[in-house]
Amino acid sequence: MKILLVTVICILPTSIFASNSFYTSALNGFSEENFEKAIKYLEKDIVFNPKSSESYILLGKSYEGLEDKNNALKYYEIAFTLVPHNLELNFLIGKVSYELGLIQQYAEQISNLEILCDASCEEITRLKDLAE
Repeated sequence: MKILLVTVICILPTSIFASNSFYTSALNGFSEENFEKAIKYLEKDIVFNPKSSESYILLGKSYEGLEDKNNALKYYEIAFTLVPHNLELNFLIGKVSYELGLIQQYAEQISNLEILCDASCEEITRLKDLAE
């Protein structure tokens, strides 16, 4: 039992450090517009931190950077299950849905944003502007 406890104590800080390191490396890749690098590190990060909405959102943005809107939407939707109240995320889902021709889903994100913020909310305005 003592060996198991010592092993867990030794591995836990390493796992936390690895996760932070992966996300930091992903951010660096994303800021350099090296989306493949960002994706590689984010996929590793979510192994250690599967409830990190930030990682899923950045994965979606990275796939958008590669013009892969289907995978972008997939990761945005995973993040949405974790933080449905995130204004930027609602906008991103609506934008990609519109670009993919998923008009009903686009309209749902406008409805979500109307509930989450007032009518002058920047995200609602930007999302509605796509259809004009």
